[in-house]
Amino acid sequence: MAAADLLWKAVDILRGTVDAADYKGIVLTLLYLHVLSSEFDQSRTLSERVRNPDQDPVAALDETIDAVRRTRRDFAETFPPASALIGGVERRRITELLTLLEDSQGATVYEDLLAEFARFEGRKGGEFHTPRSVARLLVEMLQPQQGRVYDPCCGSGGLLVQAARFAAEKGGDPAVDLACYGQEVNVQSWQLGRMNVDMQGRLPVELGCADTLAQDLWPSLKADVVLANPPFNLSDWAYRASDPRWRYGSPPLTNANFAWLQHAVEKLSDRGSAGVVLANGSMSSKQMGEGEIRAAMLEDDLISCIVALPGQLFSSTQIPACVWFLAKDKSSQGSLGLTDRRGQTLFIDARAMGELAGRSHRLLTSRELAEIAGAYRAWRGTGRRGEKYMDVPGFCRTAALEEIRENQHILVPGRYVGAADVDRKRCAGQPGDRLDVLAKDLIELLNRSDQLTNQLRKHLDT
Repeated sequence: MAAADLLWKAVDILRGTVDAADYKGIVLTLLYLHVLSSEFDQSRTLSERVRNPDQDPVAALDETIDAVRRTRRDFAETFPPASALIGGVERRRITELLTLLEDSQGATVYEDLLAEFARFEGRKGGEFHTPRSVARLLVEMLQPQQGRVYDPCCGSGGLLVQAARFAAEKGGDPAVDLACYGQEVNVQSWQLGRMNVDMQGRLPVELGCADTLAQDLWPSLKADVVLANPPFNLSDWAYRASDPRWRYGSPPLTNANFAWLQHAVEKLSDRGSAGVVLANGSMSSKQMGEGEIRAAMLEDDLISCIVALPGQLFSSTQIPACVWFLAKDKSSQGSLGLTDRRGQTLFIDARAMGELAGRSHRLLTSRELAEIAGAYRAWRGTGRRGEKYMDVPGFCRTAALEEIRENQHILVPGRYVGAADVDRKRCAGQPGDRLDVLAKDLIELLNRSDQLTNQLRKHLDT
């Protein structure tokens, strides 16, 4: 059953019994416990016990939760008591829900449901989830295959899961090659993240629950890769003027964008790299000292790449977004033989990309992800052997620090990449816009065909 169908059937079962805000926690926790129940020393599975009229479903669920806690001691605080989770749901509905979930096992279904719940909740609560194509973009660019990976606002754990999956696809063993760390302020999102990561198969992850900007739970951690999708334009955050993380300038109380960026820098190892998703305003804002912070980071040669993303990628917000890619060391790094990019920044304009997956949701296709990541890898020298980077008008261009200074340290890719030789917007916009572009292309091709036909006739006449 498709995740979307599964979600709506689950919602129908729960509707009128609990608040809509509780749907996600109930469904995903029951799915997780159902999958794991077969691992424990029980004569019957969880769903069979709940169906038994002689059994109290709350007590049966509590026993399963206790079994998880005994085998996974670090999960002690992950689950609420069963009375809090399903205490207000009648047995019939619990039985129907568990029956619905019986054939829906595995990490992929859990991830798909997270994505569907993010779309279901939309602007009211979808911040816990990073769209899969955005998460995939970050890991395809930074290629985390070994070492320490850190997410300071991990939500439901999607970026860490994608990092582990990438390492496995490249032939590694994430359980051996990676050590993952994350932190999340929202308790329910943290609980979902713990379950999501655990569904991947014993990935070594430490997830803490606290406000990262107020209390860094991993103060001594230096990560090889930092992946982050923080809340856009967060105001009234835990600001402290004396915080040592603000080495490039004190972020404004009204916007935490540059607090997250500087926290990511603070967490990087000497050769570490980071990908941070932010609102587009971060590329050009000069308010409350943000322009000075951006300039200081550029002058310290920390910014390797800026990617402008297409709209409608995020269900929780319509704010246009971009990704900042940071690097502590942009040199060739000796024996690694990378391309020396000191004093340079790559700009990629991907706003014309993305395919609609519904009326209001857009995603980056595999081909588009490969095109964006391929440009960055070729530029940095981490792509295929012998692959050379080339500027592509309208899409990507490398700019020296001197040019960025001339643009007042503004990082909007459109300022640097120029106009496209071929209209790259044919896949974006409204259907009418795309038809206009295709019609223009067709007319140009027909005109070219006529020209070639006339030339051929002249040759035949002679």
